[in-house]
Amino acid sequence: MRRETRSAAEQCGLDDRSVRSLSAASYEAARLLFAEAQNAGAEITVTPSGELQISIRTGLDVAVDRSAMSRSVAALTNVLHRVSVQDSPDSLLVTLSARVPLDSLSGARALPPAAVIEPDGAVPAEQELVEENVRLRRALIELQDELSETNRGVVALYAELETQAERLRQAEERLRILLDSVHDYAICSLDLGGNVASWNHGAERVFGYPADAIMGRNIGLFFAPDERDAGLPAEHLRIAREEGRFECESLRARQDGSTFDALVLLMPMRASDGSPRGFSLVVQDITERKRLEDSLRTRAEDLAAANRAKEDFLATLSHELRTPLNAMLGWTRLLRMGKLDDAGRIRALETIERNAYVQEQLIADILDVSRIVTGRLRLNLRPIELAPVLDAAIETLQPSAAAKGVELTCTMGRTGAILGDPDRLQQVIWNLLSNAIKFTPAGGRVSVAVERVGTSALISFTDTGQGIAPSLMPYVFDRFTQGDSSVTRAHGGLGLGLSIVRHLVELHGGDVSARSDGPGKGSTFVVTLPLRSIPMDDSEAEQAVHVETQPSTATD
Repeated sequence: MRRETRSAAEQCGLDDRSVRSLSAASYEAARLLFAEAQNAGAEITVTPSGELQISIRTGLDVAVDRSAMSRSVAALTNVLHRVSVQDSPDSLLVTLSARVPLDSLSGARALPPAAVIEPDGAVPAEQELVEENVRLRRALIELQDELSETNRGVVALYAELETQAERLRQAEERLRILLDSVHDYAICSLDLGGNVASWNHGAERVFGYPADAIMGRNIGLFFAPDERDAGLPAEHLRIAREEGRFECESLRARQDGSTFDALVLLMPMRASDGSPRGFSLVVQDITERKRLEDSLRTRAEDLAAANRAKEDFLATLSHELRTPLNAMLGWTRLLRMGKLDDAGRIRALETIERNAYVQEQLIADILDVSRIVTGRLRLNLRPIELAPVLDAAIETLQPSAAAKGVELTCTMGRTGAILGDPDRLQQVIWNLLSNAIKFTPAGGRVSVAVERVGTSALISFTDTGQGIAPSLMPYVFDRFTQGDSSVTRAHGGLGLGLSIVRHLVELHGGDVSARSDGPGKGSTFVVTLPLRSIPMDDSEAEQAVHVETQPSTATD
């Protein structure tokens, strides 16, 4: 069959590859069919449609698995143009076809049929061997078919597994990139014992541990020693495992031993059957957030305190302005009614003048504070001696001290010239002296001392008055601050004098301080002013130096 097929294929002009394929296919078909043949024959022809056909017909035993035979022959289609199988009850016809080139059709001729191949006779024992051989070949063919089907299934399953593995690898890669791109959160996985199983870049930044130094170590490293000794790491894992979630804000420790405020989220990871297989841990450093919250809370408390102070100040201001105004209005009405004698009229005018002066001082203090806050307070600085400024202030307040029964003394030492504004320095001295006189009871003493200490001039104001409470001492120079802010207090005023004193002294380059041993033990205020180290000639002394304040901050 192989020789006849090759000869026919070459006569029809088929190329070498087609000749080899067709001869191999005809050999394989004959081998499969003739092994089962009762009688067999083959015919090689060229059809009018231009195909070279090899037709093999065999008579088959009824016990033969014709479907398996047909499948085996049909497997030849991968090397031929066409294969057809016609199965009848008593025979099987297999036709192998190959397309003949167009330029060879004119020379093709009808080919004689191949000789009929008759099976040799066999003795009974040999016949049994033949039948056994046939059965074994049939079983082999079936096994090959099953193996082929199994192989195709394995190949398909392997391809599916490869696809799924690639998808899983891509998903893991995306998850890794996502976790590593989160720098503000420490994200890691733990085993059931709380040992670190994975570690992202954010965890390295938050805790300071590189991945190779933390893998396999317990999360107890992130707790303070006392919490670790108390068993808190295991307790947190237990709560997360039993409740499905554990969240808290607490301190966590870094590799260098420092601690930070952390928001901790611990959740269990479960297998497909629901059993726990580990934990996921997410930690955020909230130190900055806590700092901002504390800062906002402090500012809110300060604003609330400032608002309360301003409300108290407005109530005090209303009272302080109404008190002299009521006195002036009352005496003015009496004067208009003409019911006062000469002594009464003199008393009325003195009262009106005194209360007008008090109100003028109140308004002046308010205006000075406004200038300080807005930065419009100006100084005219020039070289001056302290003695004339101090004498003018003492001379103004001496009558008030005498009228109240307070002894006012002054000790003046040589200090030298300072660069200052005499009017504003007189205001500083007047405010401190009037304060001392106001809070010193009858029979008390107020003393002023001026001395030079190094390159500075010190002016001390000491009284034997009611003193300053320790709780008020840090705020004594703040605006709107008074020991008694109620409108029924024994001493008047707006609580602005000492804040103005502090600001004016600081504008002169000095400072002011206060000390007291407590209520009832008097107080001492000390003003320190820098001395001018280089003398000025007469022309320079006549020129005033203007200094303008900067706007005051909200903390003044």
